[in-house]
Amino acid sequence: MRNEIIVALVMLGVSAIGSIVTRNDRKWAAAFLLAAAVAGSFASGMGIRFREIVEGPFGFIDSALSVCSASILMYLLFRTGLLEALFSRICRIGNRTLKSFSVLLFIALPAMFTGFAGLSIVTTGAIAGKALRKGGASDARTAGIVASGSLIGMVLPPNCIPAMIASNGAGSVLPTPYVGFFLPLIVLALPALIASAFLFSKTIFLAISDGCEAPLSKPNLIVLAAVMAATLVEGLFSSYVYIGGNALAFTAASIIVLIINRKIWSPRQALDEVTDALLQCIGPVALMLALGSFIEVSSMTGVRGLYSLWILPMSTQSVMLALMAASLAIGFFLGEPIPAVLAAYAVFPIGWLANDVIVAGVASALAVVSLLSWKGGITESVCKALSIQGLAHVQVLKQSWLTAALILAMGIVMVVFGNSLEFLVL
Repeated sequence: MRNEIIVALVMLGVSAIGSIVTRNDRKWAAAFLLAAAVAGSFASGMGIRFREIVEGPFGFIDSALSVCSASILMYLLFRTGLLEALFSRICRIGNRTLKSFSVLLFIALPAMFTGFAGLSIVTTGAIAGKALRKGGASDARTAGIVASGSLIGMVLPPNCIPAMIASNGAGSVLPTPYVGFFLPLIVLALPALIASAFLFSKTIFLAISDGCEAPLSKPNLIVLAAVMAATLVEGLFSSYVYIGGNALAFTAASIIVLIINRKIWSPRQALDEVTDALLQCIGPVALMLALGSFIEVSSMTGVRGLYSLWILPMSTQSVMLALMAASLAIGFFLGEPIPAVLAAYAVFPIGWLANDVIVAGVASALAVVSLLSWKGGITESVCKALSIQGLAHVQVLKQSWLTAALILAMGIVMVVFGNSLEFLVL
């Protein structure tokens, strides 16, 4: 057996064992991915190659800074009460479809900015979920709505961690930058958002009839509106107007929010709020960085080279679709770490020739895995955040399957017809 195959089996084996032993507990995912990278280095006979293990995460640094700064901003806005005040206004909408659409977008908002579903679940998801349950919605329906909104938010721009992971695979040593995904991600998520709004409209309209009268801070609202405008400019016109990236806008906005609300928080309390915000994103960011080590070691040891040799005679689209399917199957049992590796490998064959439409399509499978995973995924997080006990995983999937199916279907379309849709990349 070739040494590269042994190395690959060792690395994937350590990852699989880690998922099984920890029962897909996300806080351990980064640790056993890093352990897999070290094990692969040993299996190749090179000892611990600190250079590759440390160098790999640098491919995700820019993206990680954007995720962290967005997490701080959205968590601070949540803690000021702005999100609750916005929800109270949404509750007054009289049109059933518009109300459902607005509630889903409200749930999605923190995940849109941060790129991961977790912050939506514990902030806007908790707010909307509490109102739904109070209004008589069943636990399964409530969890399905919050899970769907959080998943849609994770896919929508500006940040999408599954797309960040997939885009890293488009290079060999240097990753493809996470740039130009704004319109492809909107196209990827929009059908699911529209269909989910119609699917849940009756429940949302009947359960959320009125909201509490929460005071709306105009300065905080202006900051949020300004950040959304800057994000829109960055996403749509970055080829012409570069404003320093999302991390700069998010960081500046966070500082302004802290200044505006200086009477609410003492310096020590403000530091605690920022720290709590960073704790919310540490898991997803650590997973990205550890995945960087895994990918770099697999390149160093020849695993990716052998993989490239094998797939050269094959159809690139077929390889991508096969690895997307494998991600879904493995992700159901073992969570996101191995599917994250497969997403990077799915994009790897086309290298620098990849366009962002195709990369976003591949990322759809990884996003859906976060909902599909029977342990440690979105479903479990939603039930924990809403204090729902005794609700089976399949009961939530019955409510949110359409959202996931449409995201995945659009992803497949983007992989198959991505070259024809390249006009979406600005």
